Amino acid sequence: MGKAKSFKENKKLNCNRVLPAMKYFPLSNTSLVPSAIILGTGSMGSAISGEDAFAILDTYIDCGGNSLDTANCYACWIPGGEGASETTIGSWIKSRGSRGDVYVMTKGGHPQFDSMDVSRLSPEEITHDLYQSLERLQTDTVDFYWLHRDDPQLPVDEIISVLNEHLATRTIGGIGCSNWSPSRIKEANEYAKQNDLTPFQASQICWSLASRTSGGFSGLKFMDELTMDFHEESGLPVFAYSSQANGFFSGDYSEDGELPSRKSAKGVKNSYFNAKNFRRLKSAQSLAEKHGCTANQIALSYITSQSFSGFAIVGPRTSSQIAESCQGVIRLTEEELAFLDCGQS
Repeated sequence: MGKAKSFKENKKLNCNRVLPAMKYFPLSNTSLVPSAIILGTGSMGSAISGEDAFAILDTYIDCGGNSLDTANCYACWIPGGEGASETTIGSWIKSRGSRGDVYVMTKGGHPQFDSMDVSRLSPEEITHDLYQSLERLQTDTVDFYWLHRDDPQLPVDEIISVLNEHLATRTIGGIGCSNWSPSRIKEANEYAKQNDLTPFQASQICWSLASRTSGGFSGLKFMDELTMDFHEESGLPVFAYSSQANGFFSGDYSEDGELPSRKSAKGVKNSYFNAKNFRRLKSAQSLAEKHGCTANQIALSYITSQSFSGFAIVGPRTSSQIAESCQGVIRLTEEELAFLDCGQS
C-alpha cells in the first residue's frame, strides 16, 4: 500500500458536519499505519448490495479511512454468497484504482460451518484459503492476514512456520490471530522468538464498551480481565470486532423502552441488556454531551484510547453510518476511561 489519502478538511457528507481528520496508529513490528476506524465488510455483496457497498467504501476513503477487514468465509452461509465480500472489495479496488490507498486485511483457516468442531489450520488449508482470497481480491498480496479461529490441540510450530513462509514471499505483509486466547498467543509468539520468526503482530477479538451477556457463535473470544491484562502488559494491538455492540449505544435502546423495529434488535437485547451495560450507556451519554459528540462515538473512542493500540472495526450499512463512526475518534483520558468502565450508578 502507498501513502493513505490525505483528508480534505472541508469535505462534507450526509451528516452535514465538517469532518475532523482521521487518526492513525502504527502497527508494531510492521510498516503499516492503519486508521483507528477499520471498515468491516462482512455483509458487502450479500446483505449490502454492490452499489451500496461501493458508496460506503467511497465514503470511508473520503473520511480518511485506510483499512478494510474481510474474510474468506464471509457470506458462505448464504446460498450463492460464498466469497461475496472479498469479490466486492476486489471489484471496488479495480474500479477505483485504489489498491495503493487501502490496507487489505483478510482472514482464513475458518472451519466449515457444518463442522465447526473440525479445524482447518493445516499448512495446506491456510495456503488454500490465502490464494483463494487473493484471487477474489484481485491482488498479489494482502497487507495483513489473520487466522480466523484456533485449535488448541494443534502445535503452534506448523502454523507460525507456514505464515512466515508467506511473509517471506511477500504474499502477506503481516500476521495476526482472530479468536485466539492469550495463552495460545504467548505460546505461538514464544515459538516465533525462539526460531527467529515473525510472531503474531495483533489480535482480533470481540470487544466493545458493552460486555456481552451471551457467548455468540462457537469459538469466539471476548475481551475480559485476563485478556485486558495480557494486552496491557504485552502491548499487542487489538482489532475489536462488534466494537459498537451492534448499535447498543445508538440511542435507540433503554432498559424500559420498546425495542426498535430493526431485525437486529432482539439480538442486541439478548447479548447486551444488563444493568452494567446500561450504566455504561449512561456514562457514555454523559461524556458525549461533554465532548459534543454521540454516545456511539464515545464507545468507539473507548477502544482507541487504551494504553495499547486499539482499532475499532465497524460494520455500517449506510454511508452516513460510516461517516459518523469516522468522526468518533476522540482521545479519552485515563479518568474518562475509568468513568466508562465503572459506569454511572
